[in-house]
Amino acid sequence: MTITDKLKGLKSEYPEKIALIDLKNRREASFSEIDAESERAVSYLRKAGFKEGDRIILFIPVSMDFYIILMALFKMGIQAVFIDPYAGISHINKCSSLVSPEGIIGDWKILFLGSMLKEIRKIPLKINYRDIFSEKSIHENHTETDINSITEDTPALISFTSGSTGFPKVIMRTHGFLLGQHNVLEKNLKFGENTGVYSSFPMFLLSHMAGGSTTVIPDIDFRKPARTGGRTVLEQLRESNAKNIVLPPSILENLTEYMLENAIRMEGMETVYTGGAPVFPRLMDSLAETFPGCRIRALYGASEAEPISLLNYEDITERERDGMKEGKGLLAGNKVNEIEIKINGETGEISVKGENVLKGYLQDNDNRKNLDSDMGKWHDTGDTGYLDNEGRLFLLGRLKGIIRIEGQIYYLFSIETAFSFCKGIKKSALAVKNDRLYLIAEKDRSFTGKLEEDMEVAKLKEKFGIFKIIEGKIPVDKRHNSKVDYRKLEKLMEKYWKQGF
Repeated sequence: MTITDKLKGLKSEYPEKIALIDLKNRREASFSEIDAESERAVSYLRKAGFKEGDRIILFIPVSMDFYIILMALFKMGIQAVFIDPYAGISHINKCSSLVSPEGIIGDWKILFLGSMLKEIRKIPLKINYRDIFSEKSIHENHTETDINSITEDTPALISFTSGSTGFPKVIMRTHGFLLGQHNVLEKNLKFGENTGVYSSFPMFLLSHMAGGSTTVIPDIDFRKPARTGGRTVLEQLRESNAKNIVLPPSILENLTEYMLENAIRMEGMETVYTGGAPVFPRLMDSLAETFPGCRIRALYGASEAEPISLLNYEDITERERDGMKEGKGLLAGNKVNEIEIKINGETGEISVKGENVLKGYLQDNDNRKNLDSDMGKWHDTGDTGYLDNEGRLFLLGRLKGIIRIEGQIYYLFSIETAFSFCKGIKKSALAVKNDRLYLIAEKDRSFTGKLEEDMEVAKLKEKFGIFKIIEGKIPVDKRHNSKVDYRKLEKLMEKYWKQGF
């Protein structure tokens, strides 16, 4: 069974039920309509020369058309290749060279700009996605695609690690793996069939649709999600009448900040899920205040293993809060039942295995069925942490975020977690210079004084041996718009250093 099989079943079970609401393009479509549109896309792509086994880059705005084309590719046994178009020329060229795609589907602007890139110019098939939905295509007759040839082992989707620590790695998901990942998400992200889900991710899993829920596609700039205004999100939630939210912390911070400043509360919301970046209790507190009675959940995972653990807001104890304030790490909650966790020592690297854990990375030799087996049964996440006596997972940060100063070990992320409880600090990041710790901190808009003079901040500064607190903007990565970009932070520290800090 595959994701495509599951969606086919929903089309038969709920033919008239709304599957997608596209707020930007003012469109909605039922499960049967989405299926029919994907059949038209299959017909068009076959005539254009696309065939089973091809690798096709998708540079399509997140929209209803995106979902339709992705479903068409799945039905055809084509591998959809996802490269972040905003990650820079070097990253795009490198990723393209690693997988040697046969085609690219995008809008005319992307195709034009792509023609200037060496590796994109090599791609033989180039399609403007809007042509797939032309009047001519719509009025043609289409037969239902035979998907019997699509098996669990059929490659479905390719994405890449960010390459932030070196060369990007190729992540290949089969139809079977996608279904396994979906099944785990469906069990842990529980939505009613008769409810809408306002969601910005994970798009390529078709997860909410495959669970029978109505997916509401936000009208936001997916290139820069952190810039999405809280008022914008609130208006769209009211317009769509969605009862569930799945958004990254950066957008939810903007939303709750706007609602608190304007004394707005929204009753009737069922569940808020967030993840993809660190979720601090302060954000969950704000969500509980702005969405009274709502279930609030934080997910921890990785591109290779999603999800790993789930944190229910109501389960956070005062003892656990106190521990986080003391620098004992960020609570990530209980592991999901479908996954196993192993810690290298009492405190060490987190390793996982399970049906939703990638079995390996695609090798560079373009053998399309050959996975690098060095990963073995366990996937090493690169994150450090520990399990407490109750089996709850705590995160201490990335392996590369561990430093030694005069023989003492510091987990930088755990210290940043402690500072996240300070009312005057919106975001913080630690940097090291000449064996001294510096905290770069963004002030909360409601805080007007100097951070170093705040009692909460001063206490933690002394506790962790922070040499100086620098008030300034913290650089974030392009992919998540909320994770600290430590490479840029190092450059920023050089600037501060020259200024005499």
